[in-house]
Amino acid sequence: MSSNKKLPDVIFIGPLKTATSYIYDYYLHHPNVATSEPVKELYYYDDHYEQGKEWYLNHFSVKPEHRVMIDVSPSYLIDDVALRRIKQDNPNAKIIMTLRDPMARFSSHVKHHIRHGFPYTGFDDLLAEHPRVIQGGQYESFVDQWIEEFGEDNVSILDYRELTQDSAAFMKKICEIIDVPFNADYDFEHKVNAAGTARSPLLMRYMHIVMRFLIRNGLSDVIDFVKRTGAKNLVFKEGTKFTISEEDLKKASKFYASSTKWYNDRFKLVG
Repeated sequence: MSSNKKLPDVIFIGPLKTATSYIYDYYLHHPNVATSEPVKELYYYDDHYEQGKEWYLNHFSVKPEHRVMIDVSPSYLIDDVALRRIKQDNPNAKIIMTLRDPMARFSSHVKHHIRHGFPYTGFDDLLAEHPRVIQGGQYESFVDQWIEEFGEDNVSILDYRELTQDSAAFMKKICEIIDVPFNADYDFEHKVNAAGTARSPLLMRYMHIVMRFLIRNGLSDVIDFVKRTGAKNLVFKEGTKFTISEEDLKKASKFYASSTKWYNDRFKLVG
């Protein structure tokens, strides 16, 4: 890859809570792959598009040994605007998504939502106030749009279960898809984004605002520095496990009925 003016060859579009952080970390340590640094999610095609192409590409440090450049952005799958912009700017990009059982993904996203300082007052309130938490599992509403725009041959859909069964084999499969050597030296048991609970929900929400501000203004190195100092331990604590009520699980199961059927049919699961 001769120029850092080239747009990413591969875009992992998510959704959230489907191993995108694990995938990013693997390729961050891959000798033949360029990723955004020092942060994973740039939110370029959804929130920061007005910053321009140069802003976007300045987050990628492309070296001669890099054969492939990737963007890992789990917010893109459910965003129609991001889809249109990627199609316009980078129509030949290879699109990869990792899908997870809708109910399992929902449960994980709710816990992620709570850990990062947001209240959970029930399924109905979540749907009304934070619909993106819900939409990430509505595959039948979004996946076919990406296939229609980029073509069946250029969209790879992976099953999250494969990662849980054999993480090395899962990553080897992705390496074959994007045509880079498999890096067997990676610590496949390495925990990425270990769970914790925000010590102060208000502080956590302010941190999100600050992080978006730093990314938007090209100050991602500040985020990296803060992470290296271990400040994360001051923000997160070991949390008690949150359990979604049976009533809300029933509501979610009913809401995701068509999504679950779509997922099961796609991966030929029984039930």
